[in-house]
Amino acid sequence: MKKTIITLLLCILLSHPAVNGQDNGLISYFPVVVGADIPEKAKQSLTTKMEQALTQNGFGSTSRTDRLVMLAKCNVLEKDVAPTTPPRIAQTVEVTFIIGDVVENKTYTSTAFELKGIGTNETKAWQTAFNALKSGNPQFKAMFEEAYRKIDAYYSDNCKKLIAEAQTMASTGNYDRAIASLMSIPDICSDCHQQALAEVTKIYGQKIDAEGAALLSKAKSVWAAKPDSEGGCEALAYLSSITMGSSSFDDAEALVAHIAEKLSSDKEREWQQRLKEYNDDKEFRRREQSNSHARSMATIAACRSVAEKWAENQPQTNVYLNW
Repeated sequence: MKKTIITLLLCILLSHPAVNGQDNGLISYFPVVVGADIPEKAKQSLTTKMEQALTQNGFGSTSRTDRLVMLAKCNVLEKDVAPTTPPRIAQTVEVTFIIGDVVENKTYTSTAFELKGIGTNETKAWQTAFNALKSGNPQFKAMFEEAYRKIDAYYSDNCKKLIAEAQTMASTGNYDRAIASLMSIPDICSDCHQQALAEVTKIYGQKIDAEGAALLSKAKSVWAAKPDSEGGCEALAYLSSITMGSSSFDDAEALVAHIAEKLSSDKEREWQQRLKEYNDDKEFRRREQSNSHARSMATIAACRSVAEKWAENQPQTNVYLNW
């Protein structure tokens, strides 16, 4: 029965425009600025310029580090400080923009600008240089177009390998990393993206089954050790975290019913309150899951949430790309 539900869910999921590569082929890049001694305000100015270039050229920028980045490397070529009051700083900087994959440490394409800036302090000198960048510059358009072609080719050529790697992660219980890996495949690569969605749905099912089994085991242990209202409430806290659709959900329901039968006395008020909260939450989740379209959207949203949380929990490291 569960296999049938997942199959139907997958069919709905893959047919929806927002998840099957039919949303104008948007790729999201994360803008990163690197360079020695660049003031923070100037970095923010350059990041804004990069976001404008991405948006104007039909791409997007994400709020977290993903595998695809737009990297800006900044170097000072010439610098002169005029002995005026206040001093005036004039400098020539080279900004190299790189589109790459930080997971594979792979560069797809790059373009460079030589910019001149002047100001009464370091920040203003950098900012006036960055102000010369125009988001509609043909160099940006050419760079994004070349990256688009190469990214599509990369995922077409390596799709089977990437999916196999995710399957290996899942087989060792590393479900979140596997989901994050598959969810990072851009939807411009339509065939690979759809294969990834098919696999991520299976892995998500494995994840909630494994987590549900662990939670059910903890609930049983707590109840066995403390078969009273305190133990019942502790067990219910574990049981209420089991995802509807997990293979352990029916057993969890049976355990709730068993505990409820044992603690049906009016004296067990705390237990009755917790049981009411559990049933209210379950009914809310059941109504949410009653619509097939809502289920498909909930699954992909859950996978996206898993991918985002996994990325957020990774140690922050410097981004380098070979070029």
